[in-house]
Amino acid sequence: MIPLASYWPRTYIQVFFISLALSIVLMPFAEMIFRRLGVVDKLDEKKLHRKPTPRAGGIVIFLAFAIAVLFPNYRDNPMKGLLAGAFLCLVVGAIDDFRGGVPAVLKLATLIVVTFVMSYFGLRLKLTGYVSLDLMLTLLWIVGVTSAFNALDNMDGLAGGVAFIVSAMFFAIALMKYIDIGRENSLSWFGLLSVGLMGAVLGFLAFNVHPARIFMGDSGSFFLGFTLAALGVMGEWAENRVIAATIPVLILGVPILDFIYVLIARIYRGETRTLRAIVEYCAQDHLSHRLCHIGFTQRQSVAFIYLLTCCLGIAGLLLHNSRMPWESALALMQGIAIVAITFVLMAVAHHHRNHQP
Repeated sequence: MIPLASYWPRTYIQVFFISLALSIVLMPFAEMIFRRLGVVDKLDEKKLHRKPTPRAGGIVIFLAFAIAVLFPNYRDNPMKGLLAGAFLCLVVGAIDDFRGGVPAVLKLATLIVVTFVMSYFGLRLKLTGYVSLDLMLTLLWIVGVTSAFNALDNMDGLAGGVAFIVSAMFFAIALMKYIDIGRENSLSWFGLLSVGLMGAVLGFLAFNVHPARIFMGDSGSFFLGFTLAALGVMGEWAENRVIAATIPVLILGVPILDFIYVLIARIYRGETRTLRAIVEYCAQDHLSHRLCHIGFTQRQSVAFIYLLTCCLGIAGLLLHNSRMPWESALALMQGIAIVAITFVLMAVAHHHRNHQP
C-alpha cells in the first residue's frame, strides 16, 4: 500500500502523464477522422486561418482528461458534479462542431442545467450564506466565464495555452496547501482535476500552435470554459469572502477582461443593440486581434497574452498566500495595474487601427 504522504504526489504525476500521452496519441487520429467526416473550419473573412482545418479537438481533450482523472478510482461529490457538467457541455459543443452551429439559447440552457447539476453535488459558491443567492451567483459566474473563454478561442494556440496556464495556477494552489499540511485535504481533488486538465491541454497544444493542424472547436471551448469556471467554484480560496471571490477572477482575468471590454465597446459603438446581437456578433476586435493591429504577429500576440495570464495568475497566488493586510493590498494593486495596462493597450490598438492611412 502506498503511504498517504506520497499518494497524492505520485497520483498527480501519473494523472498528468496519462492525460498528456492520451492527448498526444489520439489527436492525430482525430485530425484524420474529422477531416474525412468534413468536420472542418472553412475559410471565412472573419477568421484568421488560411486553409480548412479540422475542429472538434475538444473531444480528445475531454477523453484524455476524463480517463486520466478517473484512473485513481477515488471520487468525491464535487468531482462527480464537475465531470457530469463537463460531459454535458462537451456534447452540446460537439453538436455545434458537427452541425456547424447550435442556437445560443441551447447553450444558455445547458449552462443553467449544469449549474444545477453542480449544486446538486454540493459544488456552488458560498459567498453570502443564502443558498438561493449563492446559486444565482454561481450561475452568473459559470455563464460569464464559459462565454468569455469561448470568445477567447480566436487564434491558434490561444485558448489552449491560457487554459493550461490557468490550470497550472489552480494546481499550484492545491500543491501549496498539500505541502503546508503534508496530508490529504479539501483541495486534493481540486489539484487532481487541474493537473489532469494540464496534461490533456498540453498534448492538444502540440497540434494547435500556429499554424494549427486542428482546432478545439466549440466542443473544446465550451467544455474547457465550464471546467475552468467550475474549478473556480471548487477552490477554497480564503476565509475572507472578498479575497475568496477575487482570487479566481484574477487567475481567469484575461478571458474575463477581454470579454467585458469587447462587450461594452460593441454596445458603446452601436454594433450590438439587442441581446441576440450581443450573443451572435462576431468580429476581430478581441485583445489578440488588437495586438495584431499594432504590429504583433499571431505568435507574438499569443505569447503576450500568455504573459498577461501568468502575471494575473501570480497576483492571484500572492493574494491567496497573503497573511497580512498589506500583502493582500500589494497583490490587489498588482492585479489592478495589469488590468489597467491591458485596457489601455486595447484602447490604443483600436485608435491606431481606426486612424491608419
